[in-house]
Amino acid sequence: MPPVFPAVEYERRLAALRTTLKAKDLDAVVVHTPENVCYLSGHATPGYYTYQCLIVTADGDAALLMRETETVNAAQTTYFERINGFADSFDPIRATVDLLGELAPGARAVGMEARSWFLPPEPFGRLNALLNEAGCEVTHIDEALAAARLVKSPLEIEQIRAAARSTNAGMAAAAAAAVPGASERDVAAAAFSGLISSGSEYFGMEPFVASGPRAGTIHASWTDRVIGRDEAVLLEMSATVGRYNAPLMHTVWAGTLTGEAAAMATACADARAAALAEVRPGGSPAAAHTACKAAIADAGLAHTYRKRSGYSVGIAFAPDWGEGHLLSLGENEQRLFEPGMVVHVVPTLRVKDGAGIGLSATVLVTDTGHEVLTSCDQGPRP
Repeated sequence: MPPVFPAVEYERRLAALRTTLKAKDLDAVVVHTPENVCYLSGHATPGYYTYQCLIVTADGDAALLMRETETVNAAQTTYFERINGFADSFDPIRATVDLLGELAPGARAVGMEARSWFLPPEPFGRLNALLNEAGCEVTHIDEALAAARLVKSPLEIEQIRAAARSTNAGMAAAAAAAVPGASERDVAAAAFSGLISSGSEYFGMEPFVASGPRAGTIHASWTDRVIGRDEAVLLEMSATVGRYNAPLMHTVWAGTLTGEAAAMATACADARAAALAEVRPGGSPAAAHTACKAAIADAGLAHTYRKRSGYSVGIAFAPDWGEGHLLSLGENEQRLFEPGMVVHVVPTLRVKDGAGIGLSATVLVTDTGHEVLTSCDQGPRP
């Protein structure tokens, strides 16, 4: 796969990172998180379960390090000239220190992520120790890397729009298949077909399909359960295009919902509208969360809602399609919405072993408000 963006886009990102390094008096940074490596270099591979890193120096040098077998992949997905591979029998941590010594000889201050899922405690500790032995002081740089990814460039937004179109196609196919007598597996197959045939790559997270009482369990994936009449089918999925994501949660049913499930459906739609009203430049993610919860509480259903109301989306690799660590719609979020941010607003009401209703939208924050990117026209059927 060729690089997703022209070289100038990656050069802009690397230049911004080098400005940050100089502002923090850092000689270099060692990046391990797959999303950050992809953002800065374009490198994308399902093989991120093995060690890889990107080293960027404040003076202008940069190199990728990974298994030798992955270097061909990196040559195709990036513009990098310096792509170093290590044999499976070699210690990648030692290779990282050696490469850093070549790129930034005499480095005394190095940035590194402290919260990368793919640098476990043992190699993290060893890398810290070896850098310390080499006379390098290590500074955690997670927040600076996160801030760089939060506001999307016009080229990134193009990829997210493409992902949204594919998500909408997958959701439409799944919703049409979610009829009484069909199994959840049938619906999942329709979702996969709709997503992939409309342009999606391998996903950041698999689609979710849960019907009837199973919809009351968060992150319930498909089973052989047969969908019955008068029960909700909760669907959630995200296509991935250029490693960018645009999720959508939607609920359909055939017949009539009754009791608490019917009340939840109305309250969920009201909660989504209330949260979306707060998604605008200068608006507060915390206020969006508060508005969402208030609409649910006003319906007497506060006991069905136990989570945040949304999160940032963009680049993602499994096991997640979101960027909740960058920004979440929750009471503790301090940052405000800015044009170019993209968030998944996702109220979901659940009763254990009872029912689940979710209605979401991936939205782009614009100069004047927001634009809804993911939606599904398929609604309840009589």
